[in-house]
Amino acid sequence: MNPRALAVVLAAAMLAGCTGMPSTTGDDARRILVMIADPDINRIDLRGARSGPYRQSRAYSGTPARIARVLDSVATDFHLTHVEGWPMRSLGVHCAVFEVEPGAAVDAVLSRLDADERVESVQRLQQFELRQSGARRAWDDPYLSLQHSLEDSGITRAHRWSTGKGVRIAVIDTGIDVKHPDLRGQAVEVQDFIPGATRESDRHGTAVAGVIASVAGNRQGIVGVAPGARLLALRACAQRSVDGRGNCTSFSLARALDHAITAGSDVVNLSLGGPQDPLLARLIEKALEQGIVVVAARGDGKPGPGFPASLPGVIAVGSVPAGAGRLIAPGRDVLTLVPPDGYDYLSGSSIAAAHVSGIVALLLEREPSLHATDVERLLLRTSRPVGRDVTGSPRAVSACDALAELSGAVRCGGARIAASRLETH
Repeated sequence: MNPRALAVVLAAAMLAGCTGMPSTTGDDARRILVMIADPDINRIDLRGARSGPYRQSRAYSGTPARIARVLDSVATDFHLTHVEGWPMRSLGVHCAVFEVEPGAAVDAVLSRLDADERVESVQRLQQFELRQSGARRAWDDPYLSLQHSLEDSGITRAHRWSTGKGVRIAVIDTGIDVKHPDLRGQAVEVQDFIPGATRESDRHGTAVAGVIASVAGNRQGIVGVAPGARLLALRACAQRSVDGRGNCTSFSLARALDHAITAGSDVVNLSLGGPQDPLLARLIEKALEQGIVVVAARGDGKPGPGFPASLPGVIAVGSVPAGAGRLIAPGRDVLTLVPPDGYDYLSGSSIAAAHVSGIVALLLEREPSLHATDVERLLLRTSRPVGRDVTGSPRAVSACDALAELSGAVRCGGARIAASRLETH
């Protein structure tokens, strides 16, 4: 797209931080996840999964015989209907979605299943949501917000040391428009863990990916925080075209997380939030154990960081100040990508988290052995206070200072954080 025509086609929208729905609705309210231990799970060949039993199958055909027998007996004993299933390799379990029969109390069924020796663990199928605000504003200069977001977090200066080359970032979100001119060649893998989504419904994931890894030096569009990084585009959420809202389930997110762990991701970006979820917590803990850095969006405007940002070891990022020691990053009116082939100004903690995922990639290129806790400490130590209270204020990330310290150089000193531009309204 011609940059001079950008202002004509841009529609200014606000992409709010992703928050979770407190409970399931509709058919999902009666759906549960049943985990069956499978010590032979890594022998399963999933190369034919696109047409095989692990794709939205209502039958057990193709599932290892021992596991199929257990699933069948559990379904019979508890009057459950099998919906779908998938092996969670990183946890050594087969995860099955069942629907509880009408009239049965779901909590009572869960309690009985939890006591069954055949069942490794059990929980409700929960919903997670992506939300958009319809607030709009006009811009005279389509590059003004872009320049602020890069300069405010010291990213332009940080590129003297690193572009994130070789770092693999799993974006678990809606899909990503990998055909967008500013993302061509940036995705090394595309996986779909939900059916029926379209390219046009991939707005949220494309925006997040655009902040992280838009191509640099192609004389078109924008520059990502880590243009040298490569993306794993893992679609686990669906975004509705009618109102812009999107949602994910425990099962779709678990499948994507398990894949991110086994596919060799260095960073996992979770620009989403929702209720506490035992299965997702286990998977994130496993990711952290394997040295993967997990970045999640805080629930801006809500008490506490929300899940999964609240989990120990997860780098929680907001776009508004939220208490002492909290990391914030640019998240207001940030120019990024939207499908198909477009650009837009978007806001929220989803965008802030994407900034930090990109910054983490910059750090990991320089020092691949950095652990998640080391990354967070470095970001906090080199961040800039927002507000007059230097010791007790929230901290705004400075990629330049973090890279400078990691490289043994003096602090940048020139990157100043404008708190008013980081806040959302």
